[in-house]
Amino acid sequence: MNKPNELKGCPLLAGIPPEDLHRDCPTARIVAIRHRGTIYRQGEPGRTVFCVLDGQVTIARVTSDGATLTTAALGAGDFFGPALSGATAAEDTARAKGAVSIWQAPIDELRRLLLHYPAVAWEFVSLLALRQRQMERRLESFAFKRTEARIAQTFRELSGGFATRCEHGFGQHLRLTQQELADLVGASRPVVSTILNKLRDQGVLGYNREYVCVRRIEDIDKLIDA
Repeated sequence: MNKPNELKGCPLLAGIPPEDLHRDCPTARIVAIRHRGTIYRQGEPGRTVFCVLDGQVTIARVTSDGATLTTAALGAGDFFGPALSGATAAEDTARAKGAVSIWQAPIDELRRLLLHYPAVAWEFVSLLALRQRQMERRLESFAFKRTEARIAQTFRELSGGFATRCEHGFGQHLRLTQQELADLVGASRPVVSTILNKLRDQGVLGYNREYVCVRRIEDIDKLIDA
């Protein structure tokens, strides 16, 4: 049976009594995924719902010409999986960025849990609505914001309010490659690389091939509003 402290990365699940969670989701389990490990692949059957408890997960799709496009980066408390949209097969691939802990359960079991907890069901809908609004803001920014502001907005959304400190001495550690970041902001990798170099020279962030470390939330907010 899952214990509340094991689920602390997802307040929605942690707030449900363990016995009730086990009653409605008897086969749910917590799984540890290694760095770059695959959670599910594009084309696989999808009747499972996942929730990030710790770490980061990227969602990517392979296009018809074989190119990989990163469409989302998820953090603690985010639910995901093809079953959420009613799809019978995954339309994308989910992978761990760094060591990741996830909660997973069949969609039918999660549905039963939500039916027994209307307040939790409402919170669950609110989480999905927030994700949709973030996607809408991304589309709006493609049309109305400069690439630098789009990058800053992406950092802001992924930071979780800088609740977790970076081990490299910065404010927040985000495991994103330059190409993944370029996909998320709708820009080319060379353009993103040029902007990251400028922000690094200004002391706003540090980065390497596997991650970006943002120093101060105030700097990010200024770039969004610029």
